[in-house]
This record gives sequence, C-alpha cells and structure tokens, in this order.
Amino acid sequence: MPLATWRDSMMLDYPPLDDEHKAFLNVVNQAYMASQVDDFPMIEKVFEKCYDYARNHFSHEEGIMERIQFPDIENHMKSHQVFIHNVSEMRQQFDVAPSIEEKRKISMKLANFLNVWLLGHIMSRDKILKPYLIRIRNLPPRMNF
Repeated sequence: MPLATWRDSMMLDYPPLDDEHKAFLNVVNQAYMASQVDDFPMIEKVFEKCYDYARNHFSHEEGIMERIQFPDIENHMKSHQVFIHNVSEMRQQFDVAPSIEEKRKISMKLANFLNVWLLGHIMSRDKILKPYLIRIRNLPPRMNF
C-alpha cells in the first residue's frame, strides 16, 4: 500500500471539512509508515487520533448535515458508527496481542482499513454532501460554520 495522497477529486469545496479530511489523510499515512517499521507506540497514537477524529470530525460533519437537512443523514451516521466499531475492535485486538508478529498484523490491518475507509468514505458518502453544502455557504455569516 503506497502512501495516500490528496486529490482534487476528493474536494467538497467546503474548507472546514476538506481541511479535516486532509488532516486525517496524514494520520492514515502515519499508520502506514508506523506499520512498516513496527513503531507500536505510534500505532497507539494513531488509534487515539482515530478516536479524536471520530469525536470531532464526525460531530462537526453530522451537525452540518442536520443544519442543511441532508436527507440521507441516518445512513451517513451509520457509516461513522461502523468506523468507530472497527477501530475499537482493532484497538482491543492490538492491546491483547500476544506477540510482536500479531501486533504487526493488526498494525497493517489498521493502516489498510484507514486508507480504504477514508478514501471510500470521502468519494462515496461525503461526495453526496457536496451539492447540499451550497446551502450552508449561502447562510448569513453569523449562522455559518
């Protein structure tokens, strides 16, 4: 798996969300690099960054979806819950892994999952938001994010 790179096709043209996606892309790459050299302390930090991302970005994105009355909000939120569930399962497996080899496998699994999930989520779930984000850009400044 090569390092993930940001592409213009991933843009939602809403800087607050685009910036958060770009920042998490760096976390995806940190996971990949750490998994290649068995940097298990960094993998632990990546898990924490995943939880921070879920807590902050998902809350931000879901708040925007509510404000713009996004019609598929429930399914989108379910995809966020799947992310949290999968990361939590891998974290538990990592924490009890009995060997370096097992930690290595879980680290690589995490890096692959994050790469596939982020790119897939942006290009499928989040891209559907793009035309709806026009609504929030057109709100008066005091009401905008």
